[in-house]
Amino acid sequence: MTSVLVVGAGVIGLTSALELLNAGYKVTIIADHFNEAPKTYMTSEVAGALWEWPPAVCGRHTNESSLKSSKRWCMVSYWKFIQLASEERGTGIYPRKAVFYQRQKVEENADEHCKMQELSFLPGFCHDSQLIDEFNVNRNYGVKDAYSHISPVVDTTQMMKWLYKQCKDHGATFFKRRVNGSLLDQVDTLLVEYDVDFIVNCAGLGARETADDKGVYPLRGMLLKVANDGSKMPKLNSALVMPLNEEFMAKDQRIVFILPRGENDLLIGGLVEAGQSETEGITFNHPQIQRMLKNCQDFFPALKAYQESDVKEIIVGLRPFRENNIRVEMEPKCRKIIHNYGHGGSGWSLSWGCAADVTNLIQHEVQSKLWSSRMMLFSKL
Repeated sequence: MTSVLVVGAGVIGLTSALELLNAGYKVTIIADHFNEAPKTYMTSEVAGALWEWPPAVCGRHTNESSLKSSKRWCMVSYWKFIQLASEERGTGIYPRKAVFYQRQKVEENADEHCKMQELSFLPGFCHDSQLIDEFNVNRNYGVKDAYSHISPVVDTTQMMKWLYKQCKDHGATFFKRRVNGSLLDQVDTLLVEYDVDFIVNCAGLGARETADDKGVYPLRGMLLKVANDGSKMPKLNSALVMPLNEEFMAKDQRIVFILPRGENDLLIGGLVEAGQSETEGITFNHPQIQRMLKNCQDFFPALKAYQESDVKEIIVGLRPFRENNIRVEMEPKCRKIIHNYGHGGSGWSLSWGCAADVTNLIQHEVQSKLWSSRMMLFSKL
């Protein structure tokens, strides 16, 4: 049986591992920590985890080739999430109405209009400026238009536990270990040590080291978690988002991200901060938290009902971006290594699609070697 070592146990690592297990491979997973310990959050758990069509709110695609791949990956993930939500218990996946607000009529922005048309086939799609008043959004904020569709929203903690259990139940082996240095420099050692045939690099920010890729860098994000039980404002069951419009980027860094999490929580965000890697000691009075909250309250006045005492948790995480876009490919210098990293703020949206590509790359390599062996045997007859 072909064996695979997966480096990293975030959403990218565990979905890759589970896809490989389902394809019949033996899988070992190594990471410096797993999500089995309470209150020990992984990067994947501090994400908002609203499925979005690329380019997403926190997406930073820089070329059409990467964007095309991301659209394919995200659709694989979309239908996988919808399937899991209907067939599996305990996944933490909630298909919800997601409303995307705009600072101008969608038709007046070529990029946004193209994006809206591309996703108009999704369940529940609707383009209607009345979505502004339907959700009591403040028109004085500068909102001019909106469209919506059904989008999977993931309770990340619950889903990560589900993924971990699925991998374990399907026979994966776990080892707690941090991989230091480039995988390329130690590939032979790792292959022998773990008795595997391939290594899949899902190290997230750690890929700066494991892939010796200096283009990997963090973008800090922050979220506030409050109750969504109807006690402070009418319970919100839809996601309200106002993306960072490229036209306004230079003068306006505001993003609105209001997201129901699970049954009774609400996430308020968000931020995209390059060059910031501090995640500890962030309090309610932090200037960026205050700025973020006021921005969302100005957009959605119902949030003014929440005070500091209502905040359950301040969630801070680092999104693993890559300058040269997401990397899902065989290592050019060693066909034993497959890379899957650089997803930034779109890890959940792209996870299952990228995992499928990783599995296909390994299957193709295995079949190619098998074919070559048979041809060599045939030539000797």
